Amino acid sequence: MLDGLDEEECLEEGGQATEKKMRLSMHQVKALEKNFDVGNKLEPKRKVKLAEELGLQPRQVAIWFQNRRARWKTKVLEKDYAMLKANREKEPPRNCSDCLNSPSDNRQLSGDDCPSVVFN
Repeated sequence: MLDGLDEEECLEEGGQATEKKMRLSMHQVKALEKNFDVGNKLEPKRKVKLAEELGLQPRQVAIWFQNRRARWKTKVLEKDYAMLKANREKEPPRNCSDCLNSPSDNRQLSGDDCPSVVFN
């Protein structure tokens, strides 16, 4: 397990090291996740306090929260899409014969009146 920050070199195409990428320890990630569950937006005082507690720069904490909000939003959208798709699959298919022979209306609808037909 990682005790501190794990350094990983970033290489250019030429193979030369350009900068060192800092990885967060499991302890830091768990603390950030716990704080994210409390609130996914950071006030400046909370950001500075959290950074000091974890031995990080306030900017690192802010970027972590920004990235975590993006991942959270993606998961919410995927969940919503799956739910809509499942609901859509449960509905019977809608076609023009349903509209044209509507028993509740007792009249024939023309193609212009059909709500399921989109004309360009």
